Amino acid sequence: MKQFIFLALVALTFVIPSCTEPITVGSDILNVDRAELGQTMDLEFTTKVVRDDTILTFDASVNAAIAGFTFGTLEDDVFGSVKHGAYLIPNLSRNSSGFARIPPFAFTDEMVDSVVLIIPIDTANAFYGNTREFNFRLGRLASPVDQEQDYYSNVSFPRGFEDLNRESSFFATKTPRLLYDTLVASNGDSVLGSHIRIPFTDQFVTQLNLQDTATFESDSAFWSFLAGFYLEPDGNTDGLLTLEPQPTRQGATPFGGLYLFYPDTANQEPTFYRAPLFLWLPRYEKNYTGSLAGSLLGPDQDNEQVLLSGQAGLMTEITFTDLSALEDVVINQAEISFTVEEVSGYSTEDRPIPTFVALYYRNEEGVITPIDDRVRLGNPFSSDIIRQFLGGEDLLDSDGDSFYRPRFSVHMQRMVSGEVPPTIYMRVVPVDIDPSRVILGGPESSVKPATVRVTFTELD
Repeated sequence: MKQFIFLALVALTFVIPSCTEPITVGSDILNVDRAELGQTMDLEFTTKVVRDDTILTFDASVNAAIAGFTFGTLEDDVFGSVKHGAYLIPNLSRNSSGFARIPPFAFTDEMVDSVVLIIPIDTANAFYGNTREFNFRLGRLASPVDQEQDYYSNVSFPRGFEDLNRESSFFATKTPRLLYDTLVASNGDSVLGSHIRIPFTDQFVTQLNLQDTATFESDSAFWSFLAGFYLEPDGNTDGLLTLEPQPTRQGATPFGGLYLFYPDTANQEPTFYRAPLFLWLPRYEKNYTGSLAGSLLGPDQDNEQVLLSGQAGLMTEITFTDLSALEDVVINQAEISFTVEEVSGYSTEDRPIPTFVALYYRNEEGVITPIDDRVRLGNPFSSDIIRQFLGGEDLLDSDGDSFYRPRFSVHMQRMVSGEVPPTIYMRVVPVDIDPSRVILGGPESSVKPATVRVTFTELD
């Protein structure tokens, strides 16, 4: 009932009055029965830095992979080190009927000239950090990947000893670049796209040219020859790059995949066969040893300072120790505020803070789940009104300091009534896209402590 009253109050804020004359009839009765409004900022809560859950990167039940992933490494004394790589599995090209298309060179004596792996860059989220040159290795998977099970961001597969990359680094830019020579394009026009390109070794090209037609008759036969790759950073790249194997923008033409370049038999003009990327499974490794994050992950509470980092990094656990003061009231609004803090030697110019954070809780199965406010009001990015009620965006206070103020009014009512535990979690969102991190003051910070504010209506 209290949740219904709260949602009704929210709805009333959108109603435009149609009358200009005040209603005075019965006002004396209303004055007697009018509900009392109240506010408190005295609720006690504790904070703790904890590891975030791994990200579901492939859902076998719907055959859907994560839209994109980040590649590279970061290392500092605050957040430790992260290493982001990805397993990539190509499959055979398909014709309009959905059947595997055998490459024309498999029926002739023509040889493949070169092999290049092309992966599109997600230009909307492209870079985290200043790095544009990435050292890397491209390893070969030892066996085909089971596609009938779910995978998460801590996935690991056996790899062979052979590296397939001819070059040891690639350059990344959001500027569209030539995908392949104009002579290769069927219409003679240049084809551009923002991407990275990885040429394969001559040794691999030789192995490919030794294959017969049977290798290209089915995906399973192709995977017996080439099960996939593991793209991993080599050394400290000091930055992350967001890659998007398949376009998510409506109307965009897919161009990522394994390109096999060969001369056309009829006229010896160069052409290619594209084996698109069928599956991509990011692997996100974190090491907090010797860092501030490592010390905060210990058994004690972290009430002076907390951390957040995205993409299966760190989240902050918030526990309310006593909610008895809110019994027998209807919560109008509950919000919690955390101010960004600085640590000597750590630059937010090189490591930007998140643009948005959100609150979650663990359900009865222990799964991290959006709080009821987000579930009932929807996507915070769908409208300014929804965003205003949910909060969580990066704001500036009167001193010019950044802070976050996510709201949890419906969920606070449920915590007070005992329907859900008195613990919530603050995370960087979107959890699968944004790798940014931030240092925040806790409730016992000596600079600007974290605070909670609850407004409510007392009902007799």
